[in-house]
Parts: sequence; structure tokens; C-alpha cells
Amino acid sequence: MDRAVILLSGGINSAVAAAIAREHYEPALMHVAWGHRTAERELACFEQLAAALRVERTMVAELPCMPTFGGNARVSKRLAIDDANALGKDTPATFALGLMPAMLSLAAAWAGSIGAKRIVVGTSEDYRLPGPTMSVIYPDYRHEFVQVFNLMLEYAKPAGRELTVEAPLIDLARLEVIKLGHRLNVPWEKTWSCYRSNDAPCGRCLGCANRMNSFLKAGIADPLLLEPAAR
Repeated sequence: MDRAVILLSGGINSAVAAAIAREHYEPALMHVAWGHRTAERELACFEQLAAALRVERTMVAELPCMPTFGGNARVSKRLAIDDANALGKDTPATFALGLMPAMLSLAAAWAGSIGAKRIVVGTSEDYRLPGPTMSVIYPDYRHEFVQVFNLMLEYAKPAGRELTVEAPLIDLARLEVIKLGHRLNVPWEKTWSCYRSNDAPCGRCLGCANRMNSFLKAGIADPLLLEPAAR
């Protein structure tokens, strides 16, 4: 079985992508710590998901420069995180330019050291929910970005070395991702979506809005919202 490096943030999509990839590859889970507001909670979710998925090969890669750079509301508290109901087609303050290429590059470096042939990322182009399309406001969620990154890898890796980025959820709506994760027994209580808080979902940011709308449309209860103890 081929080995795959799976980028696992601790969010819904990456958790489902990890559950899928585990069925097809020997999994190696990578979490990128980039100093954003909910880094503490997402790291805890990564550790809990790795244990739940019974994956022993894990890596936490640090990007401590991101808070120093600033430029986005996920790392800089001087910038306001947009409420989901205020978003249009413009790039929101939460978009971190260069973050996804950096994460995939770190995954490629680890893949090279452990002999992995695949990198798995959980991005989706369009959640098909109220509000803006993800690939419009987050351009590195597009098919074209994955394709171009794979083209770059062709020139970056040694001749004869196999390494490809896969995005198994890229064409799925978020409710489809939720239903798929439900069938795969993804432990939703071990995932996190809020952009603002490490403790309780704020209910207003894009991450919270997408999560609430998705569980509602999928007809599945979100354990994070059932009772305070679930948090």
C-alpha cells in the first residue's frame, strides 16, 4: 500500500479526507501550526483525530513566521474577522495568501523524507451553501491551483519519483462531506471550525456559519452545539 501525507487541520473537511485516505493509503498525518487565533484548539483536534483514526505516524510542522507577517485576520487581532453574513465576492480578511502553497510544500518535503507518493488535502471548491463560493473568496481552493501545484511538483521532484497532490473532496458540497464523514464514523466532537475562539463556537464567522448550515442541511446533529460539555 502506498504511503500518503494527509494535511489535517482539525476541521471537518480535513478529518473526512483523512478518513477516506486511510482506506486507500498508509496514512501519515501532518498538522501545520501557523500561529492563528484558534491554533491551540486545532492542534488538540489534530491529536485527538490521529488517536481516533489510529494513525501513529504524525508530524506537527511549524510556520511561526505567519503571525510576524500579519496581513490576515486569522493571525492578527488588529484586523477584524468578517461575519459570514457580511461577506460578498471580495477576498475576506481571513484569507492568508501563500498559506496553502506553504502547507503543501511542507507536506511535499515530509513526503520526500518518508517515501510517500501522495499528498491529500481536504479542500472543496463550492460548499453550495448560502454565501460566497469558497473558491471565489479563497482562490487556492480551486481545481486549477491543485493542478498547477502538481505541475510544479513535476519540475521540483527527482526524475522517476512519484508524488501527487489529491483533493478527494474538491467537487463535493459540504452537506455531502458531512454525510460521507458520518458513514465513515468521523468523530465530529473532535473537529473545530470557528475562526475566533478556542473555547466555544462564535456562531458568526464563516467557519461557524458553514458548519451550522452544513449539519442542518445534512440532517445530522453537531455534537459541538448539543451542550456546553461537548465543547
